[in-house]
Amino acid sequence: MSKPKLNQSKNIVISTQCFPPILGGMENLMKGLADNLYKEKFNVFVFADSKNPHNEEKYDKDLNYEVIRYGGLKIIRKRKKRFDIEKFINFKKNINSIFCDSWKSAESLIKNKRKIRILCLAHGNDVLVNKNILKKKRIKKVFLKCNFIIANSYFTKKKIIDLGISSSKIKVIYPGVEKSYFKSEIKKKNKYKNFNPILLTIARLEKRKNHKKIIYAINSLLKEFNNLLYLIAGDGPEMKNISKLINKLNLNKNIKILGKVNERDKNFLFNISDLHVMPTIKDKRLLSIEGFGISYIEAGMYGVPSITSGLGGTKESVINGKTGIICDPNNALSIEKAIKNILNKKIYKKMSLNSKKYSKKFLWNSIIKNYLNLLN
Repeated sequence: MSKPKLNQSKNIVISTQCFPPILGGMENLMKGLADNLYKEKFNVFVFADSKNPHNEEKYDKDLNYEVIRYGGLKIIRKRKKRFDIEKFINFKKNINSIFCDSWKSAESLIKNKRKIRILCLAHGNDVLVNKNILKKKRIKKVFLKCNFIIANSYFTKKKIIDLGISSSKIKVIYPGVEKSYFKSEIKKKNKYKNFNPILLTIARLEKRKNHKKIIYAINSLLKEFNNLLYLIAGDGPEMKNISKLINKLNLNKNIKILGKVNERDKNFLFNISDLHVMPTIKDKRLLSIEGFGISYIEAGMYGVPSITSGLGGTKESVINGKTGIICDPNNALSIEKAIKNILNKKIYKKMSLNSKKYSKKFLWNSIIKNYLNLLN
């Protein structure tokens, strides 16, 4: 791809804790934003946390814009990043705006003397406060100082309004997906070709993703679908507990834990899968809920319908009865029934087509226009 001719009066700073090569929803969102602002001829400068310097150095060399990384203790890297951004915006003329991946990234920048416009992203979990009054005051203070808050769903927008922020200051912009990631051909040898149907969950292995209830549903489904395969892609704190349950129920033949996957692996897995199953729950202890759920949209790009819970922002990423089914995530029988319902040939064909059509609304070439409206 040839580099666009950059307009030096259109400089954008991105301050983020999350950026590839680490895989994740926020990482992909921040890179997608940087990539597409660059395509729109903005001069982009990313100030990001560092997780693996060796991998990052190789990765950053292939990018069209500059990425400055910060490692070490959290308090030290936060101060260093703030200092460098302030120094940069004082030195560099014509900074259009600063994008922050969360209120935590924006907190240290709201006192910038140049009064440069700050646009802060909010994605659900980061604005949940429950009864924590101090956290609520802290977030509210940051949001009041920002020019715009960009919520990833109307669910998230409501949570921000509950903090005492005016609705007019909050803009809902859904996460985008990059078309180039999605390929229909399968170059890898498909070692799972003898299984049917194939169910998939691509997510961090944590309680909120509800893998255990899905496993119980699979155990029951095998009475009718004895050649079913359930693939679990991802890593996280629930790995041991999920493995124990699979062994306990003697499901090693029909359930495979794949661990961490890259974008190429994701492409392969979505290509061979019939259904994406992720009926998330709310983790009250950790104050964690699905703010939107970009993986449902990614699945839809391949014509793969989804099972979800409808909690958080998932009603906006999965349209019940059209692109997937909402079930009771706390009831394995409800999950089982939802899976069986979608696997009906007539229903599946319609939902597969609907999923593909609906997901195209989230392509970055459309989503970026919403960001440009704010910048203009």
